[in-house]
Amino acid sequence: MQPNFASNKNPLYDRNLYIIISVTLIAIMGGPTIAPILPDLAKVFNVSSKEIQLVMTVFFIPMGITTPVLGILADRIGTRKVLILSLLLFAVAGGCSSFAQDFQTLLGWRFLQGLGVTSLNFIALTMISTIYRGKALTTAMSLNACMIGISTTIYPVIGGALAGFSWRYPFLLAVSAFPLIMLILMVLKLPEKASGSQNSKLKIYLQNTWHSINNIRVLGLLFAVGSIFAIQSGAFMTYIPILAGVNFGASGLVIGLILASMSVSLAVVASQLGRLAQRTSEITLIKVAFVIIAIALLIIPTIHNVWLLIIPSILFGVGEALAIPCTQALLAELAVDNTRSGFMAVNATVQSLGQAIGPIIAGISFGLWGMGGVFWVTAGISLATFALFHFLLNPKRLNASNKKLT
Repeated sequence: MQPNFASNKNPLYDRNLYIIISVTLIAIMGGPTIAPILPDLAKVFNVSSKEIQLVMTVFFIPMGITTPVLGILADRIGTRKVLILSLLLFAVAGGCSSFAQDFQTLLGWRFLQGLGVTSLNFIALTMISTIYRGKALTTAMSLNACMIGISTTIYPVIGGALAGFSWRYPFLLAVSAFPLIMLILMVLKLPEKASGSQNSKLKIYLQNTWHSINNIRVLGLLFAVGSIFAIQSGAFMTYIPILAGVNFGASGLVIGLILASMSVSLAVVASQLGRLAQRTSEITLIKVAFVIIAIALLIIPTIHNVWLLIIPSILFGVGEALAIPCTQALLAELAVDNTRSGFMAVNATVQSLGQAIGPIIAGISFGLWGMGGVFWVTAGISLATFALFHFLLNPKRLNASNKKLT
């Protein structure tokens, strides 16, 4: 087995880390760059506001379905092979999306692009955890998270600005995966796995993974993860752009700036999360997050100026900053070493399912109760998540569950 050659390095000076972070940046590109141009796409393809949400939905659906399969496949044939094939599919499908002549063709390419992006996020995290240990691992994960915050601020602005020239240009950003593939092939170095690790029995692997997931604490955290990503992709990434573009006549650039405010507040609050966590528990912070998100959603139907949409966007970013890092940290503590990859794949699957279901729920709400109904229903989901999370993770229930396990 090749030694963990980078485990004692300072990640800030390791080119491997920057290549891996580039994979992460590609993984999150397909949503924020396209969200601001949804109103433009509705006009180009002459479809309704309800139908245009499918551009986001079909992109996220493959992530919820195939993530566990690709996680197992990466263990069997190698992480690098799955990574390269995924990047190729993402780049080709994204580039072809820009040449779509009808709405059905666009949806088909978006589905394939979503299939390509499915493995990128969890493979990036797996590579970081494989290369680094101890404080170096913490530094590497922090830098990766920092770049996610910066990119989610910039991507909507880039997508909106490019749409000012043509709706096709934001889709062409996907071809940036091609030079990254060359770097992975020629520069990226990863520790090799022991040969026996790829030949373990699948049945035992799945049983161990299920055993680590099947408890109240994990299920409560996973439900919270799915809920917040559903709210993000449905109400905020899909219907705020539609509201701003259709009801207020906002340009793609303005929509991009509104969505960017969400990431700015996320980055600012997340930078102070360590101090907050010293004063109160992560569970309490998650509960507060869902209350803040509900308030943000309830504000939206009362807004009559497009720029005021920045206020609920900022509030949602605050909620994300409190909920997502805390849920991920608690889940990481509960993961068992010999099933950690499977555990991470399940977590990624729940996120993707939330992203896929969110626009569907919002679309149904829009069809039944109009634009205001989207945000009223989603606010109800946020409050229901708060209530269920409080019920599942209250100290008495957790103590009773721990006694049964012992």
